[in-house]
Amino acid sequence: MKYFIKVILPPLFAFWAFALFIKFTPVFHHVNAAENMGEDSVYGLISYYKIFAPAQIIIALLTQFLIVMPLWRKIIAKPKSAILIFITLILICAIFAFGLAYAIWDPETKKSRFIDIGWFMTGVQLFYWVINFLLLYLLDWKAFRKTQPVAETDNES
Repeated sequence: MKYFIKVILPPLFAFWAFALFIKFTPVFHHVNAAENMGEDSVYGLISYYKIFAPAQIIIALLTQFLIVMPLWRKIIAKPKSAILIFITLILICAIFAFGLAYAIWDPETKKSRFIDIGWFMTGVQLFYWVINFLLLYLLDWKAFRKTQPVAETDNES
């Protein structure tokens, strides 16, 4: 049951956090998905999230089950491996974000626009992964507690 919760809860909570951010930020509250879809802007990205959220949640759950949970087991077994895993995760986020930014970037605009889109998408992905791993840590915090060595006593009589 706990494994099932670790697969379901972190992705749903991260998407819930995105939804709350979009809903309660006055700038994004009025975004009309039909009008803004395909725009090279934050509004276009939010429209994309609003329309394709169910498919994204399914993909997030599959990713959690097939990729994240095996990595999490490695982190629990060897906590020092977390540094390498997180550095690799940051690099993968940046590569995919800048690759996608390049695909949607209009070459007629400045390169700074491309860089802004790439950093924004990297930030969105990293926000998701920070929430995800933070919840996994909170669910497994006992596995990371340092155990106190048991003092041996002379009880032989």
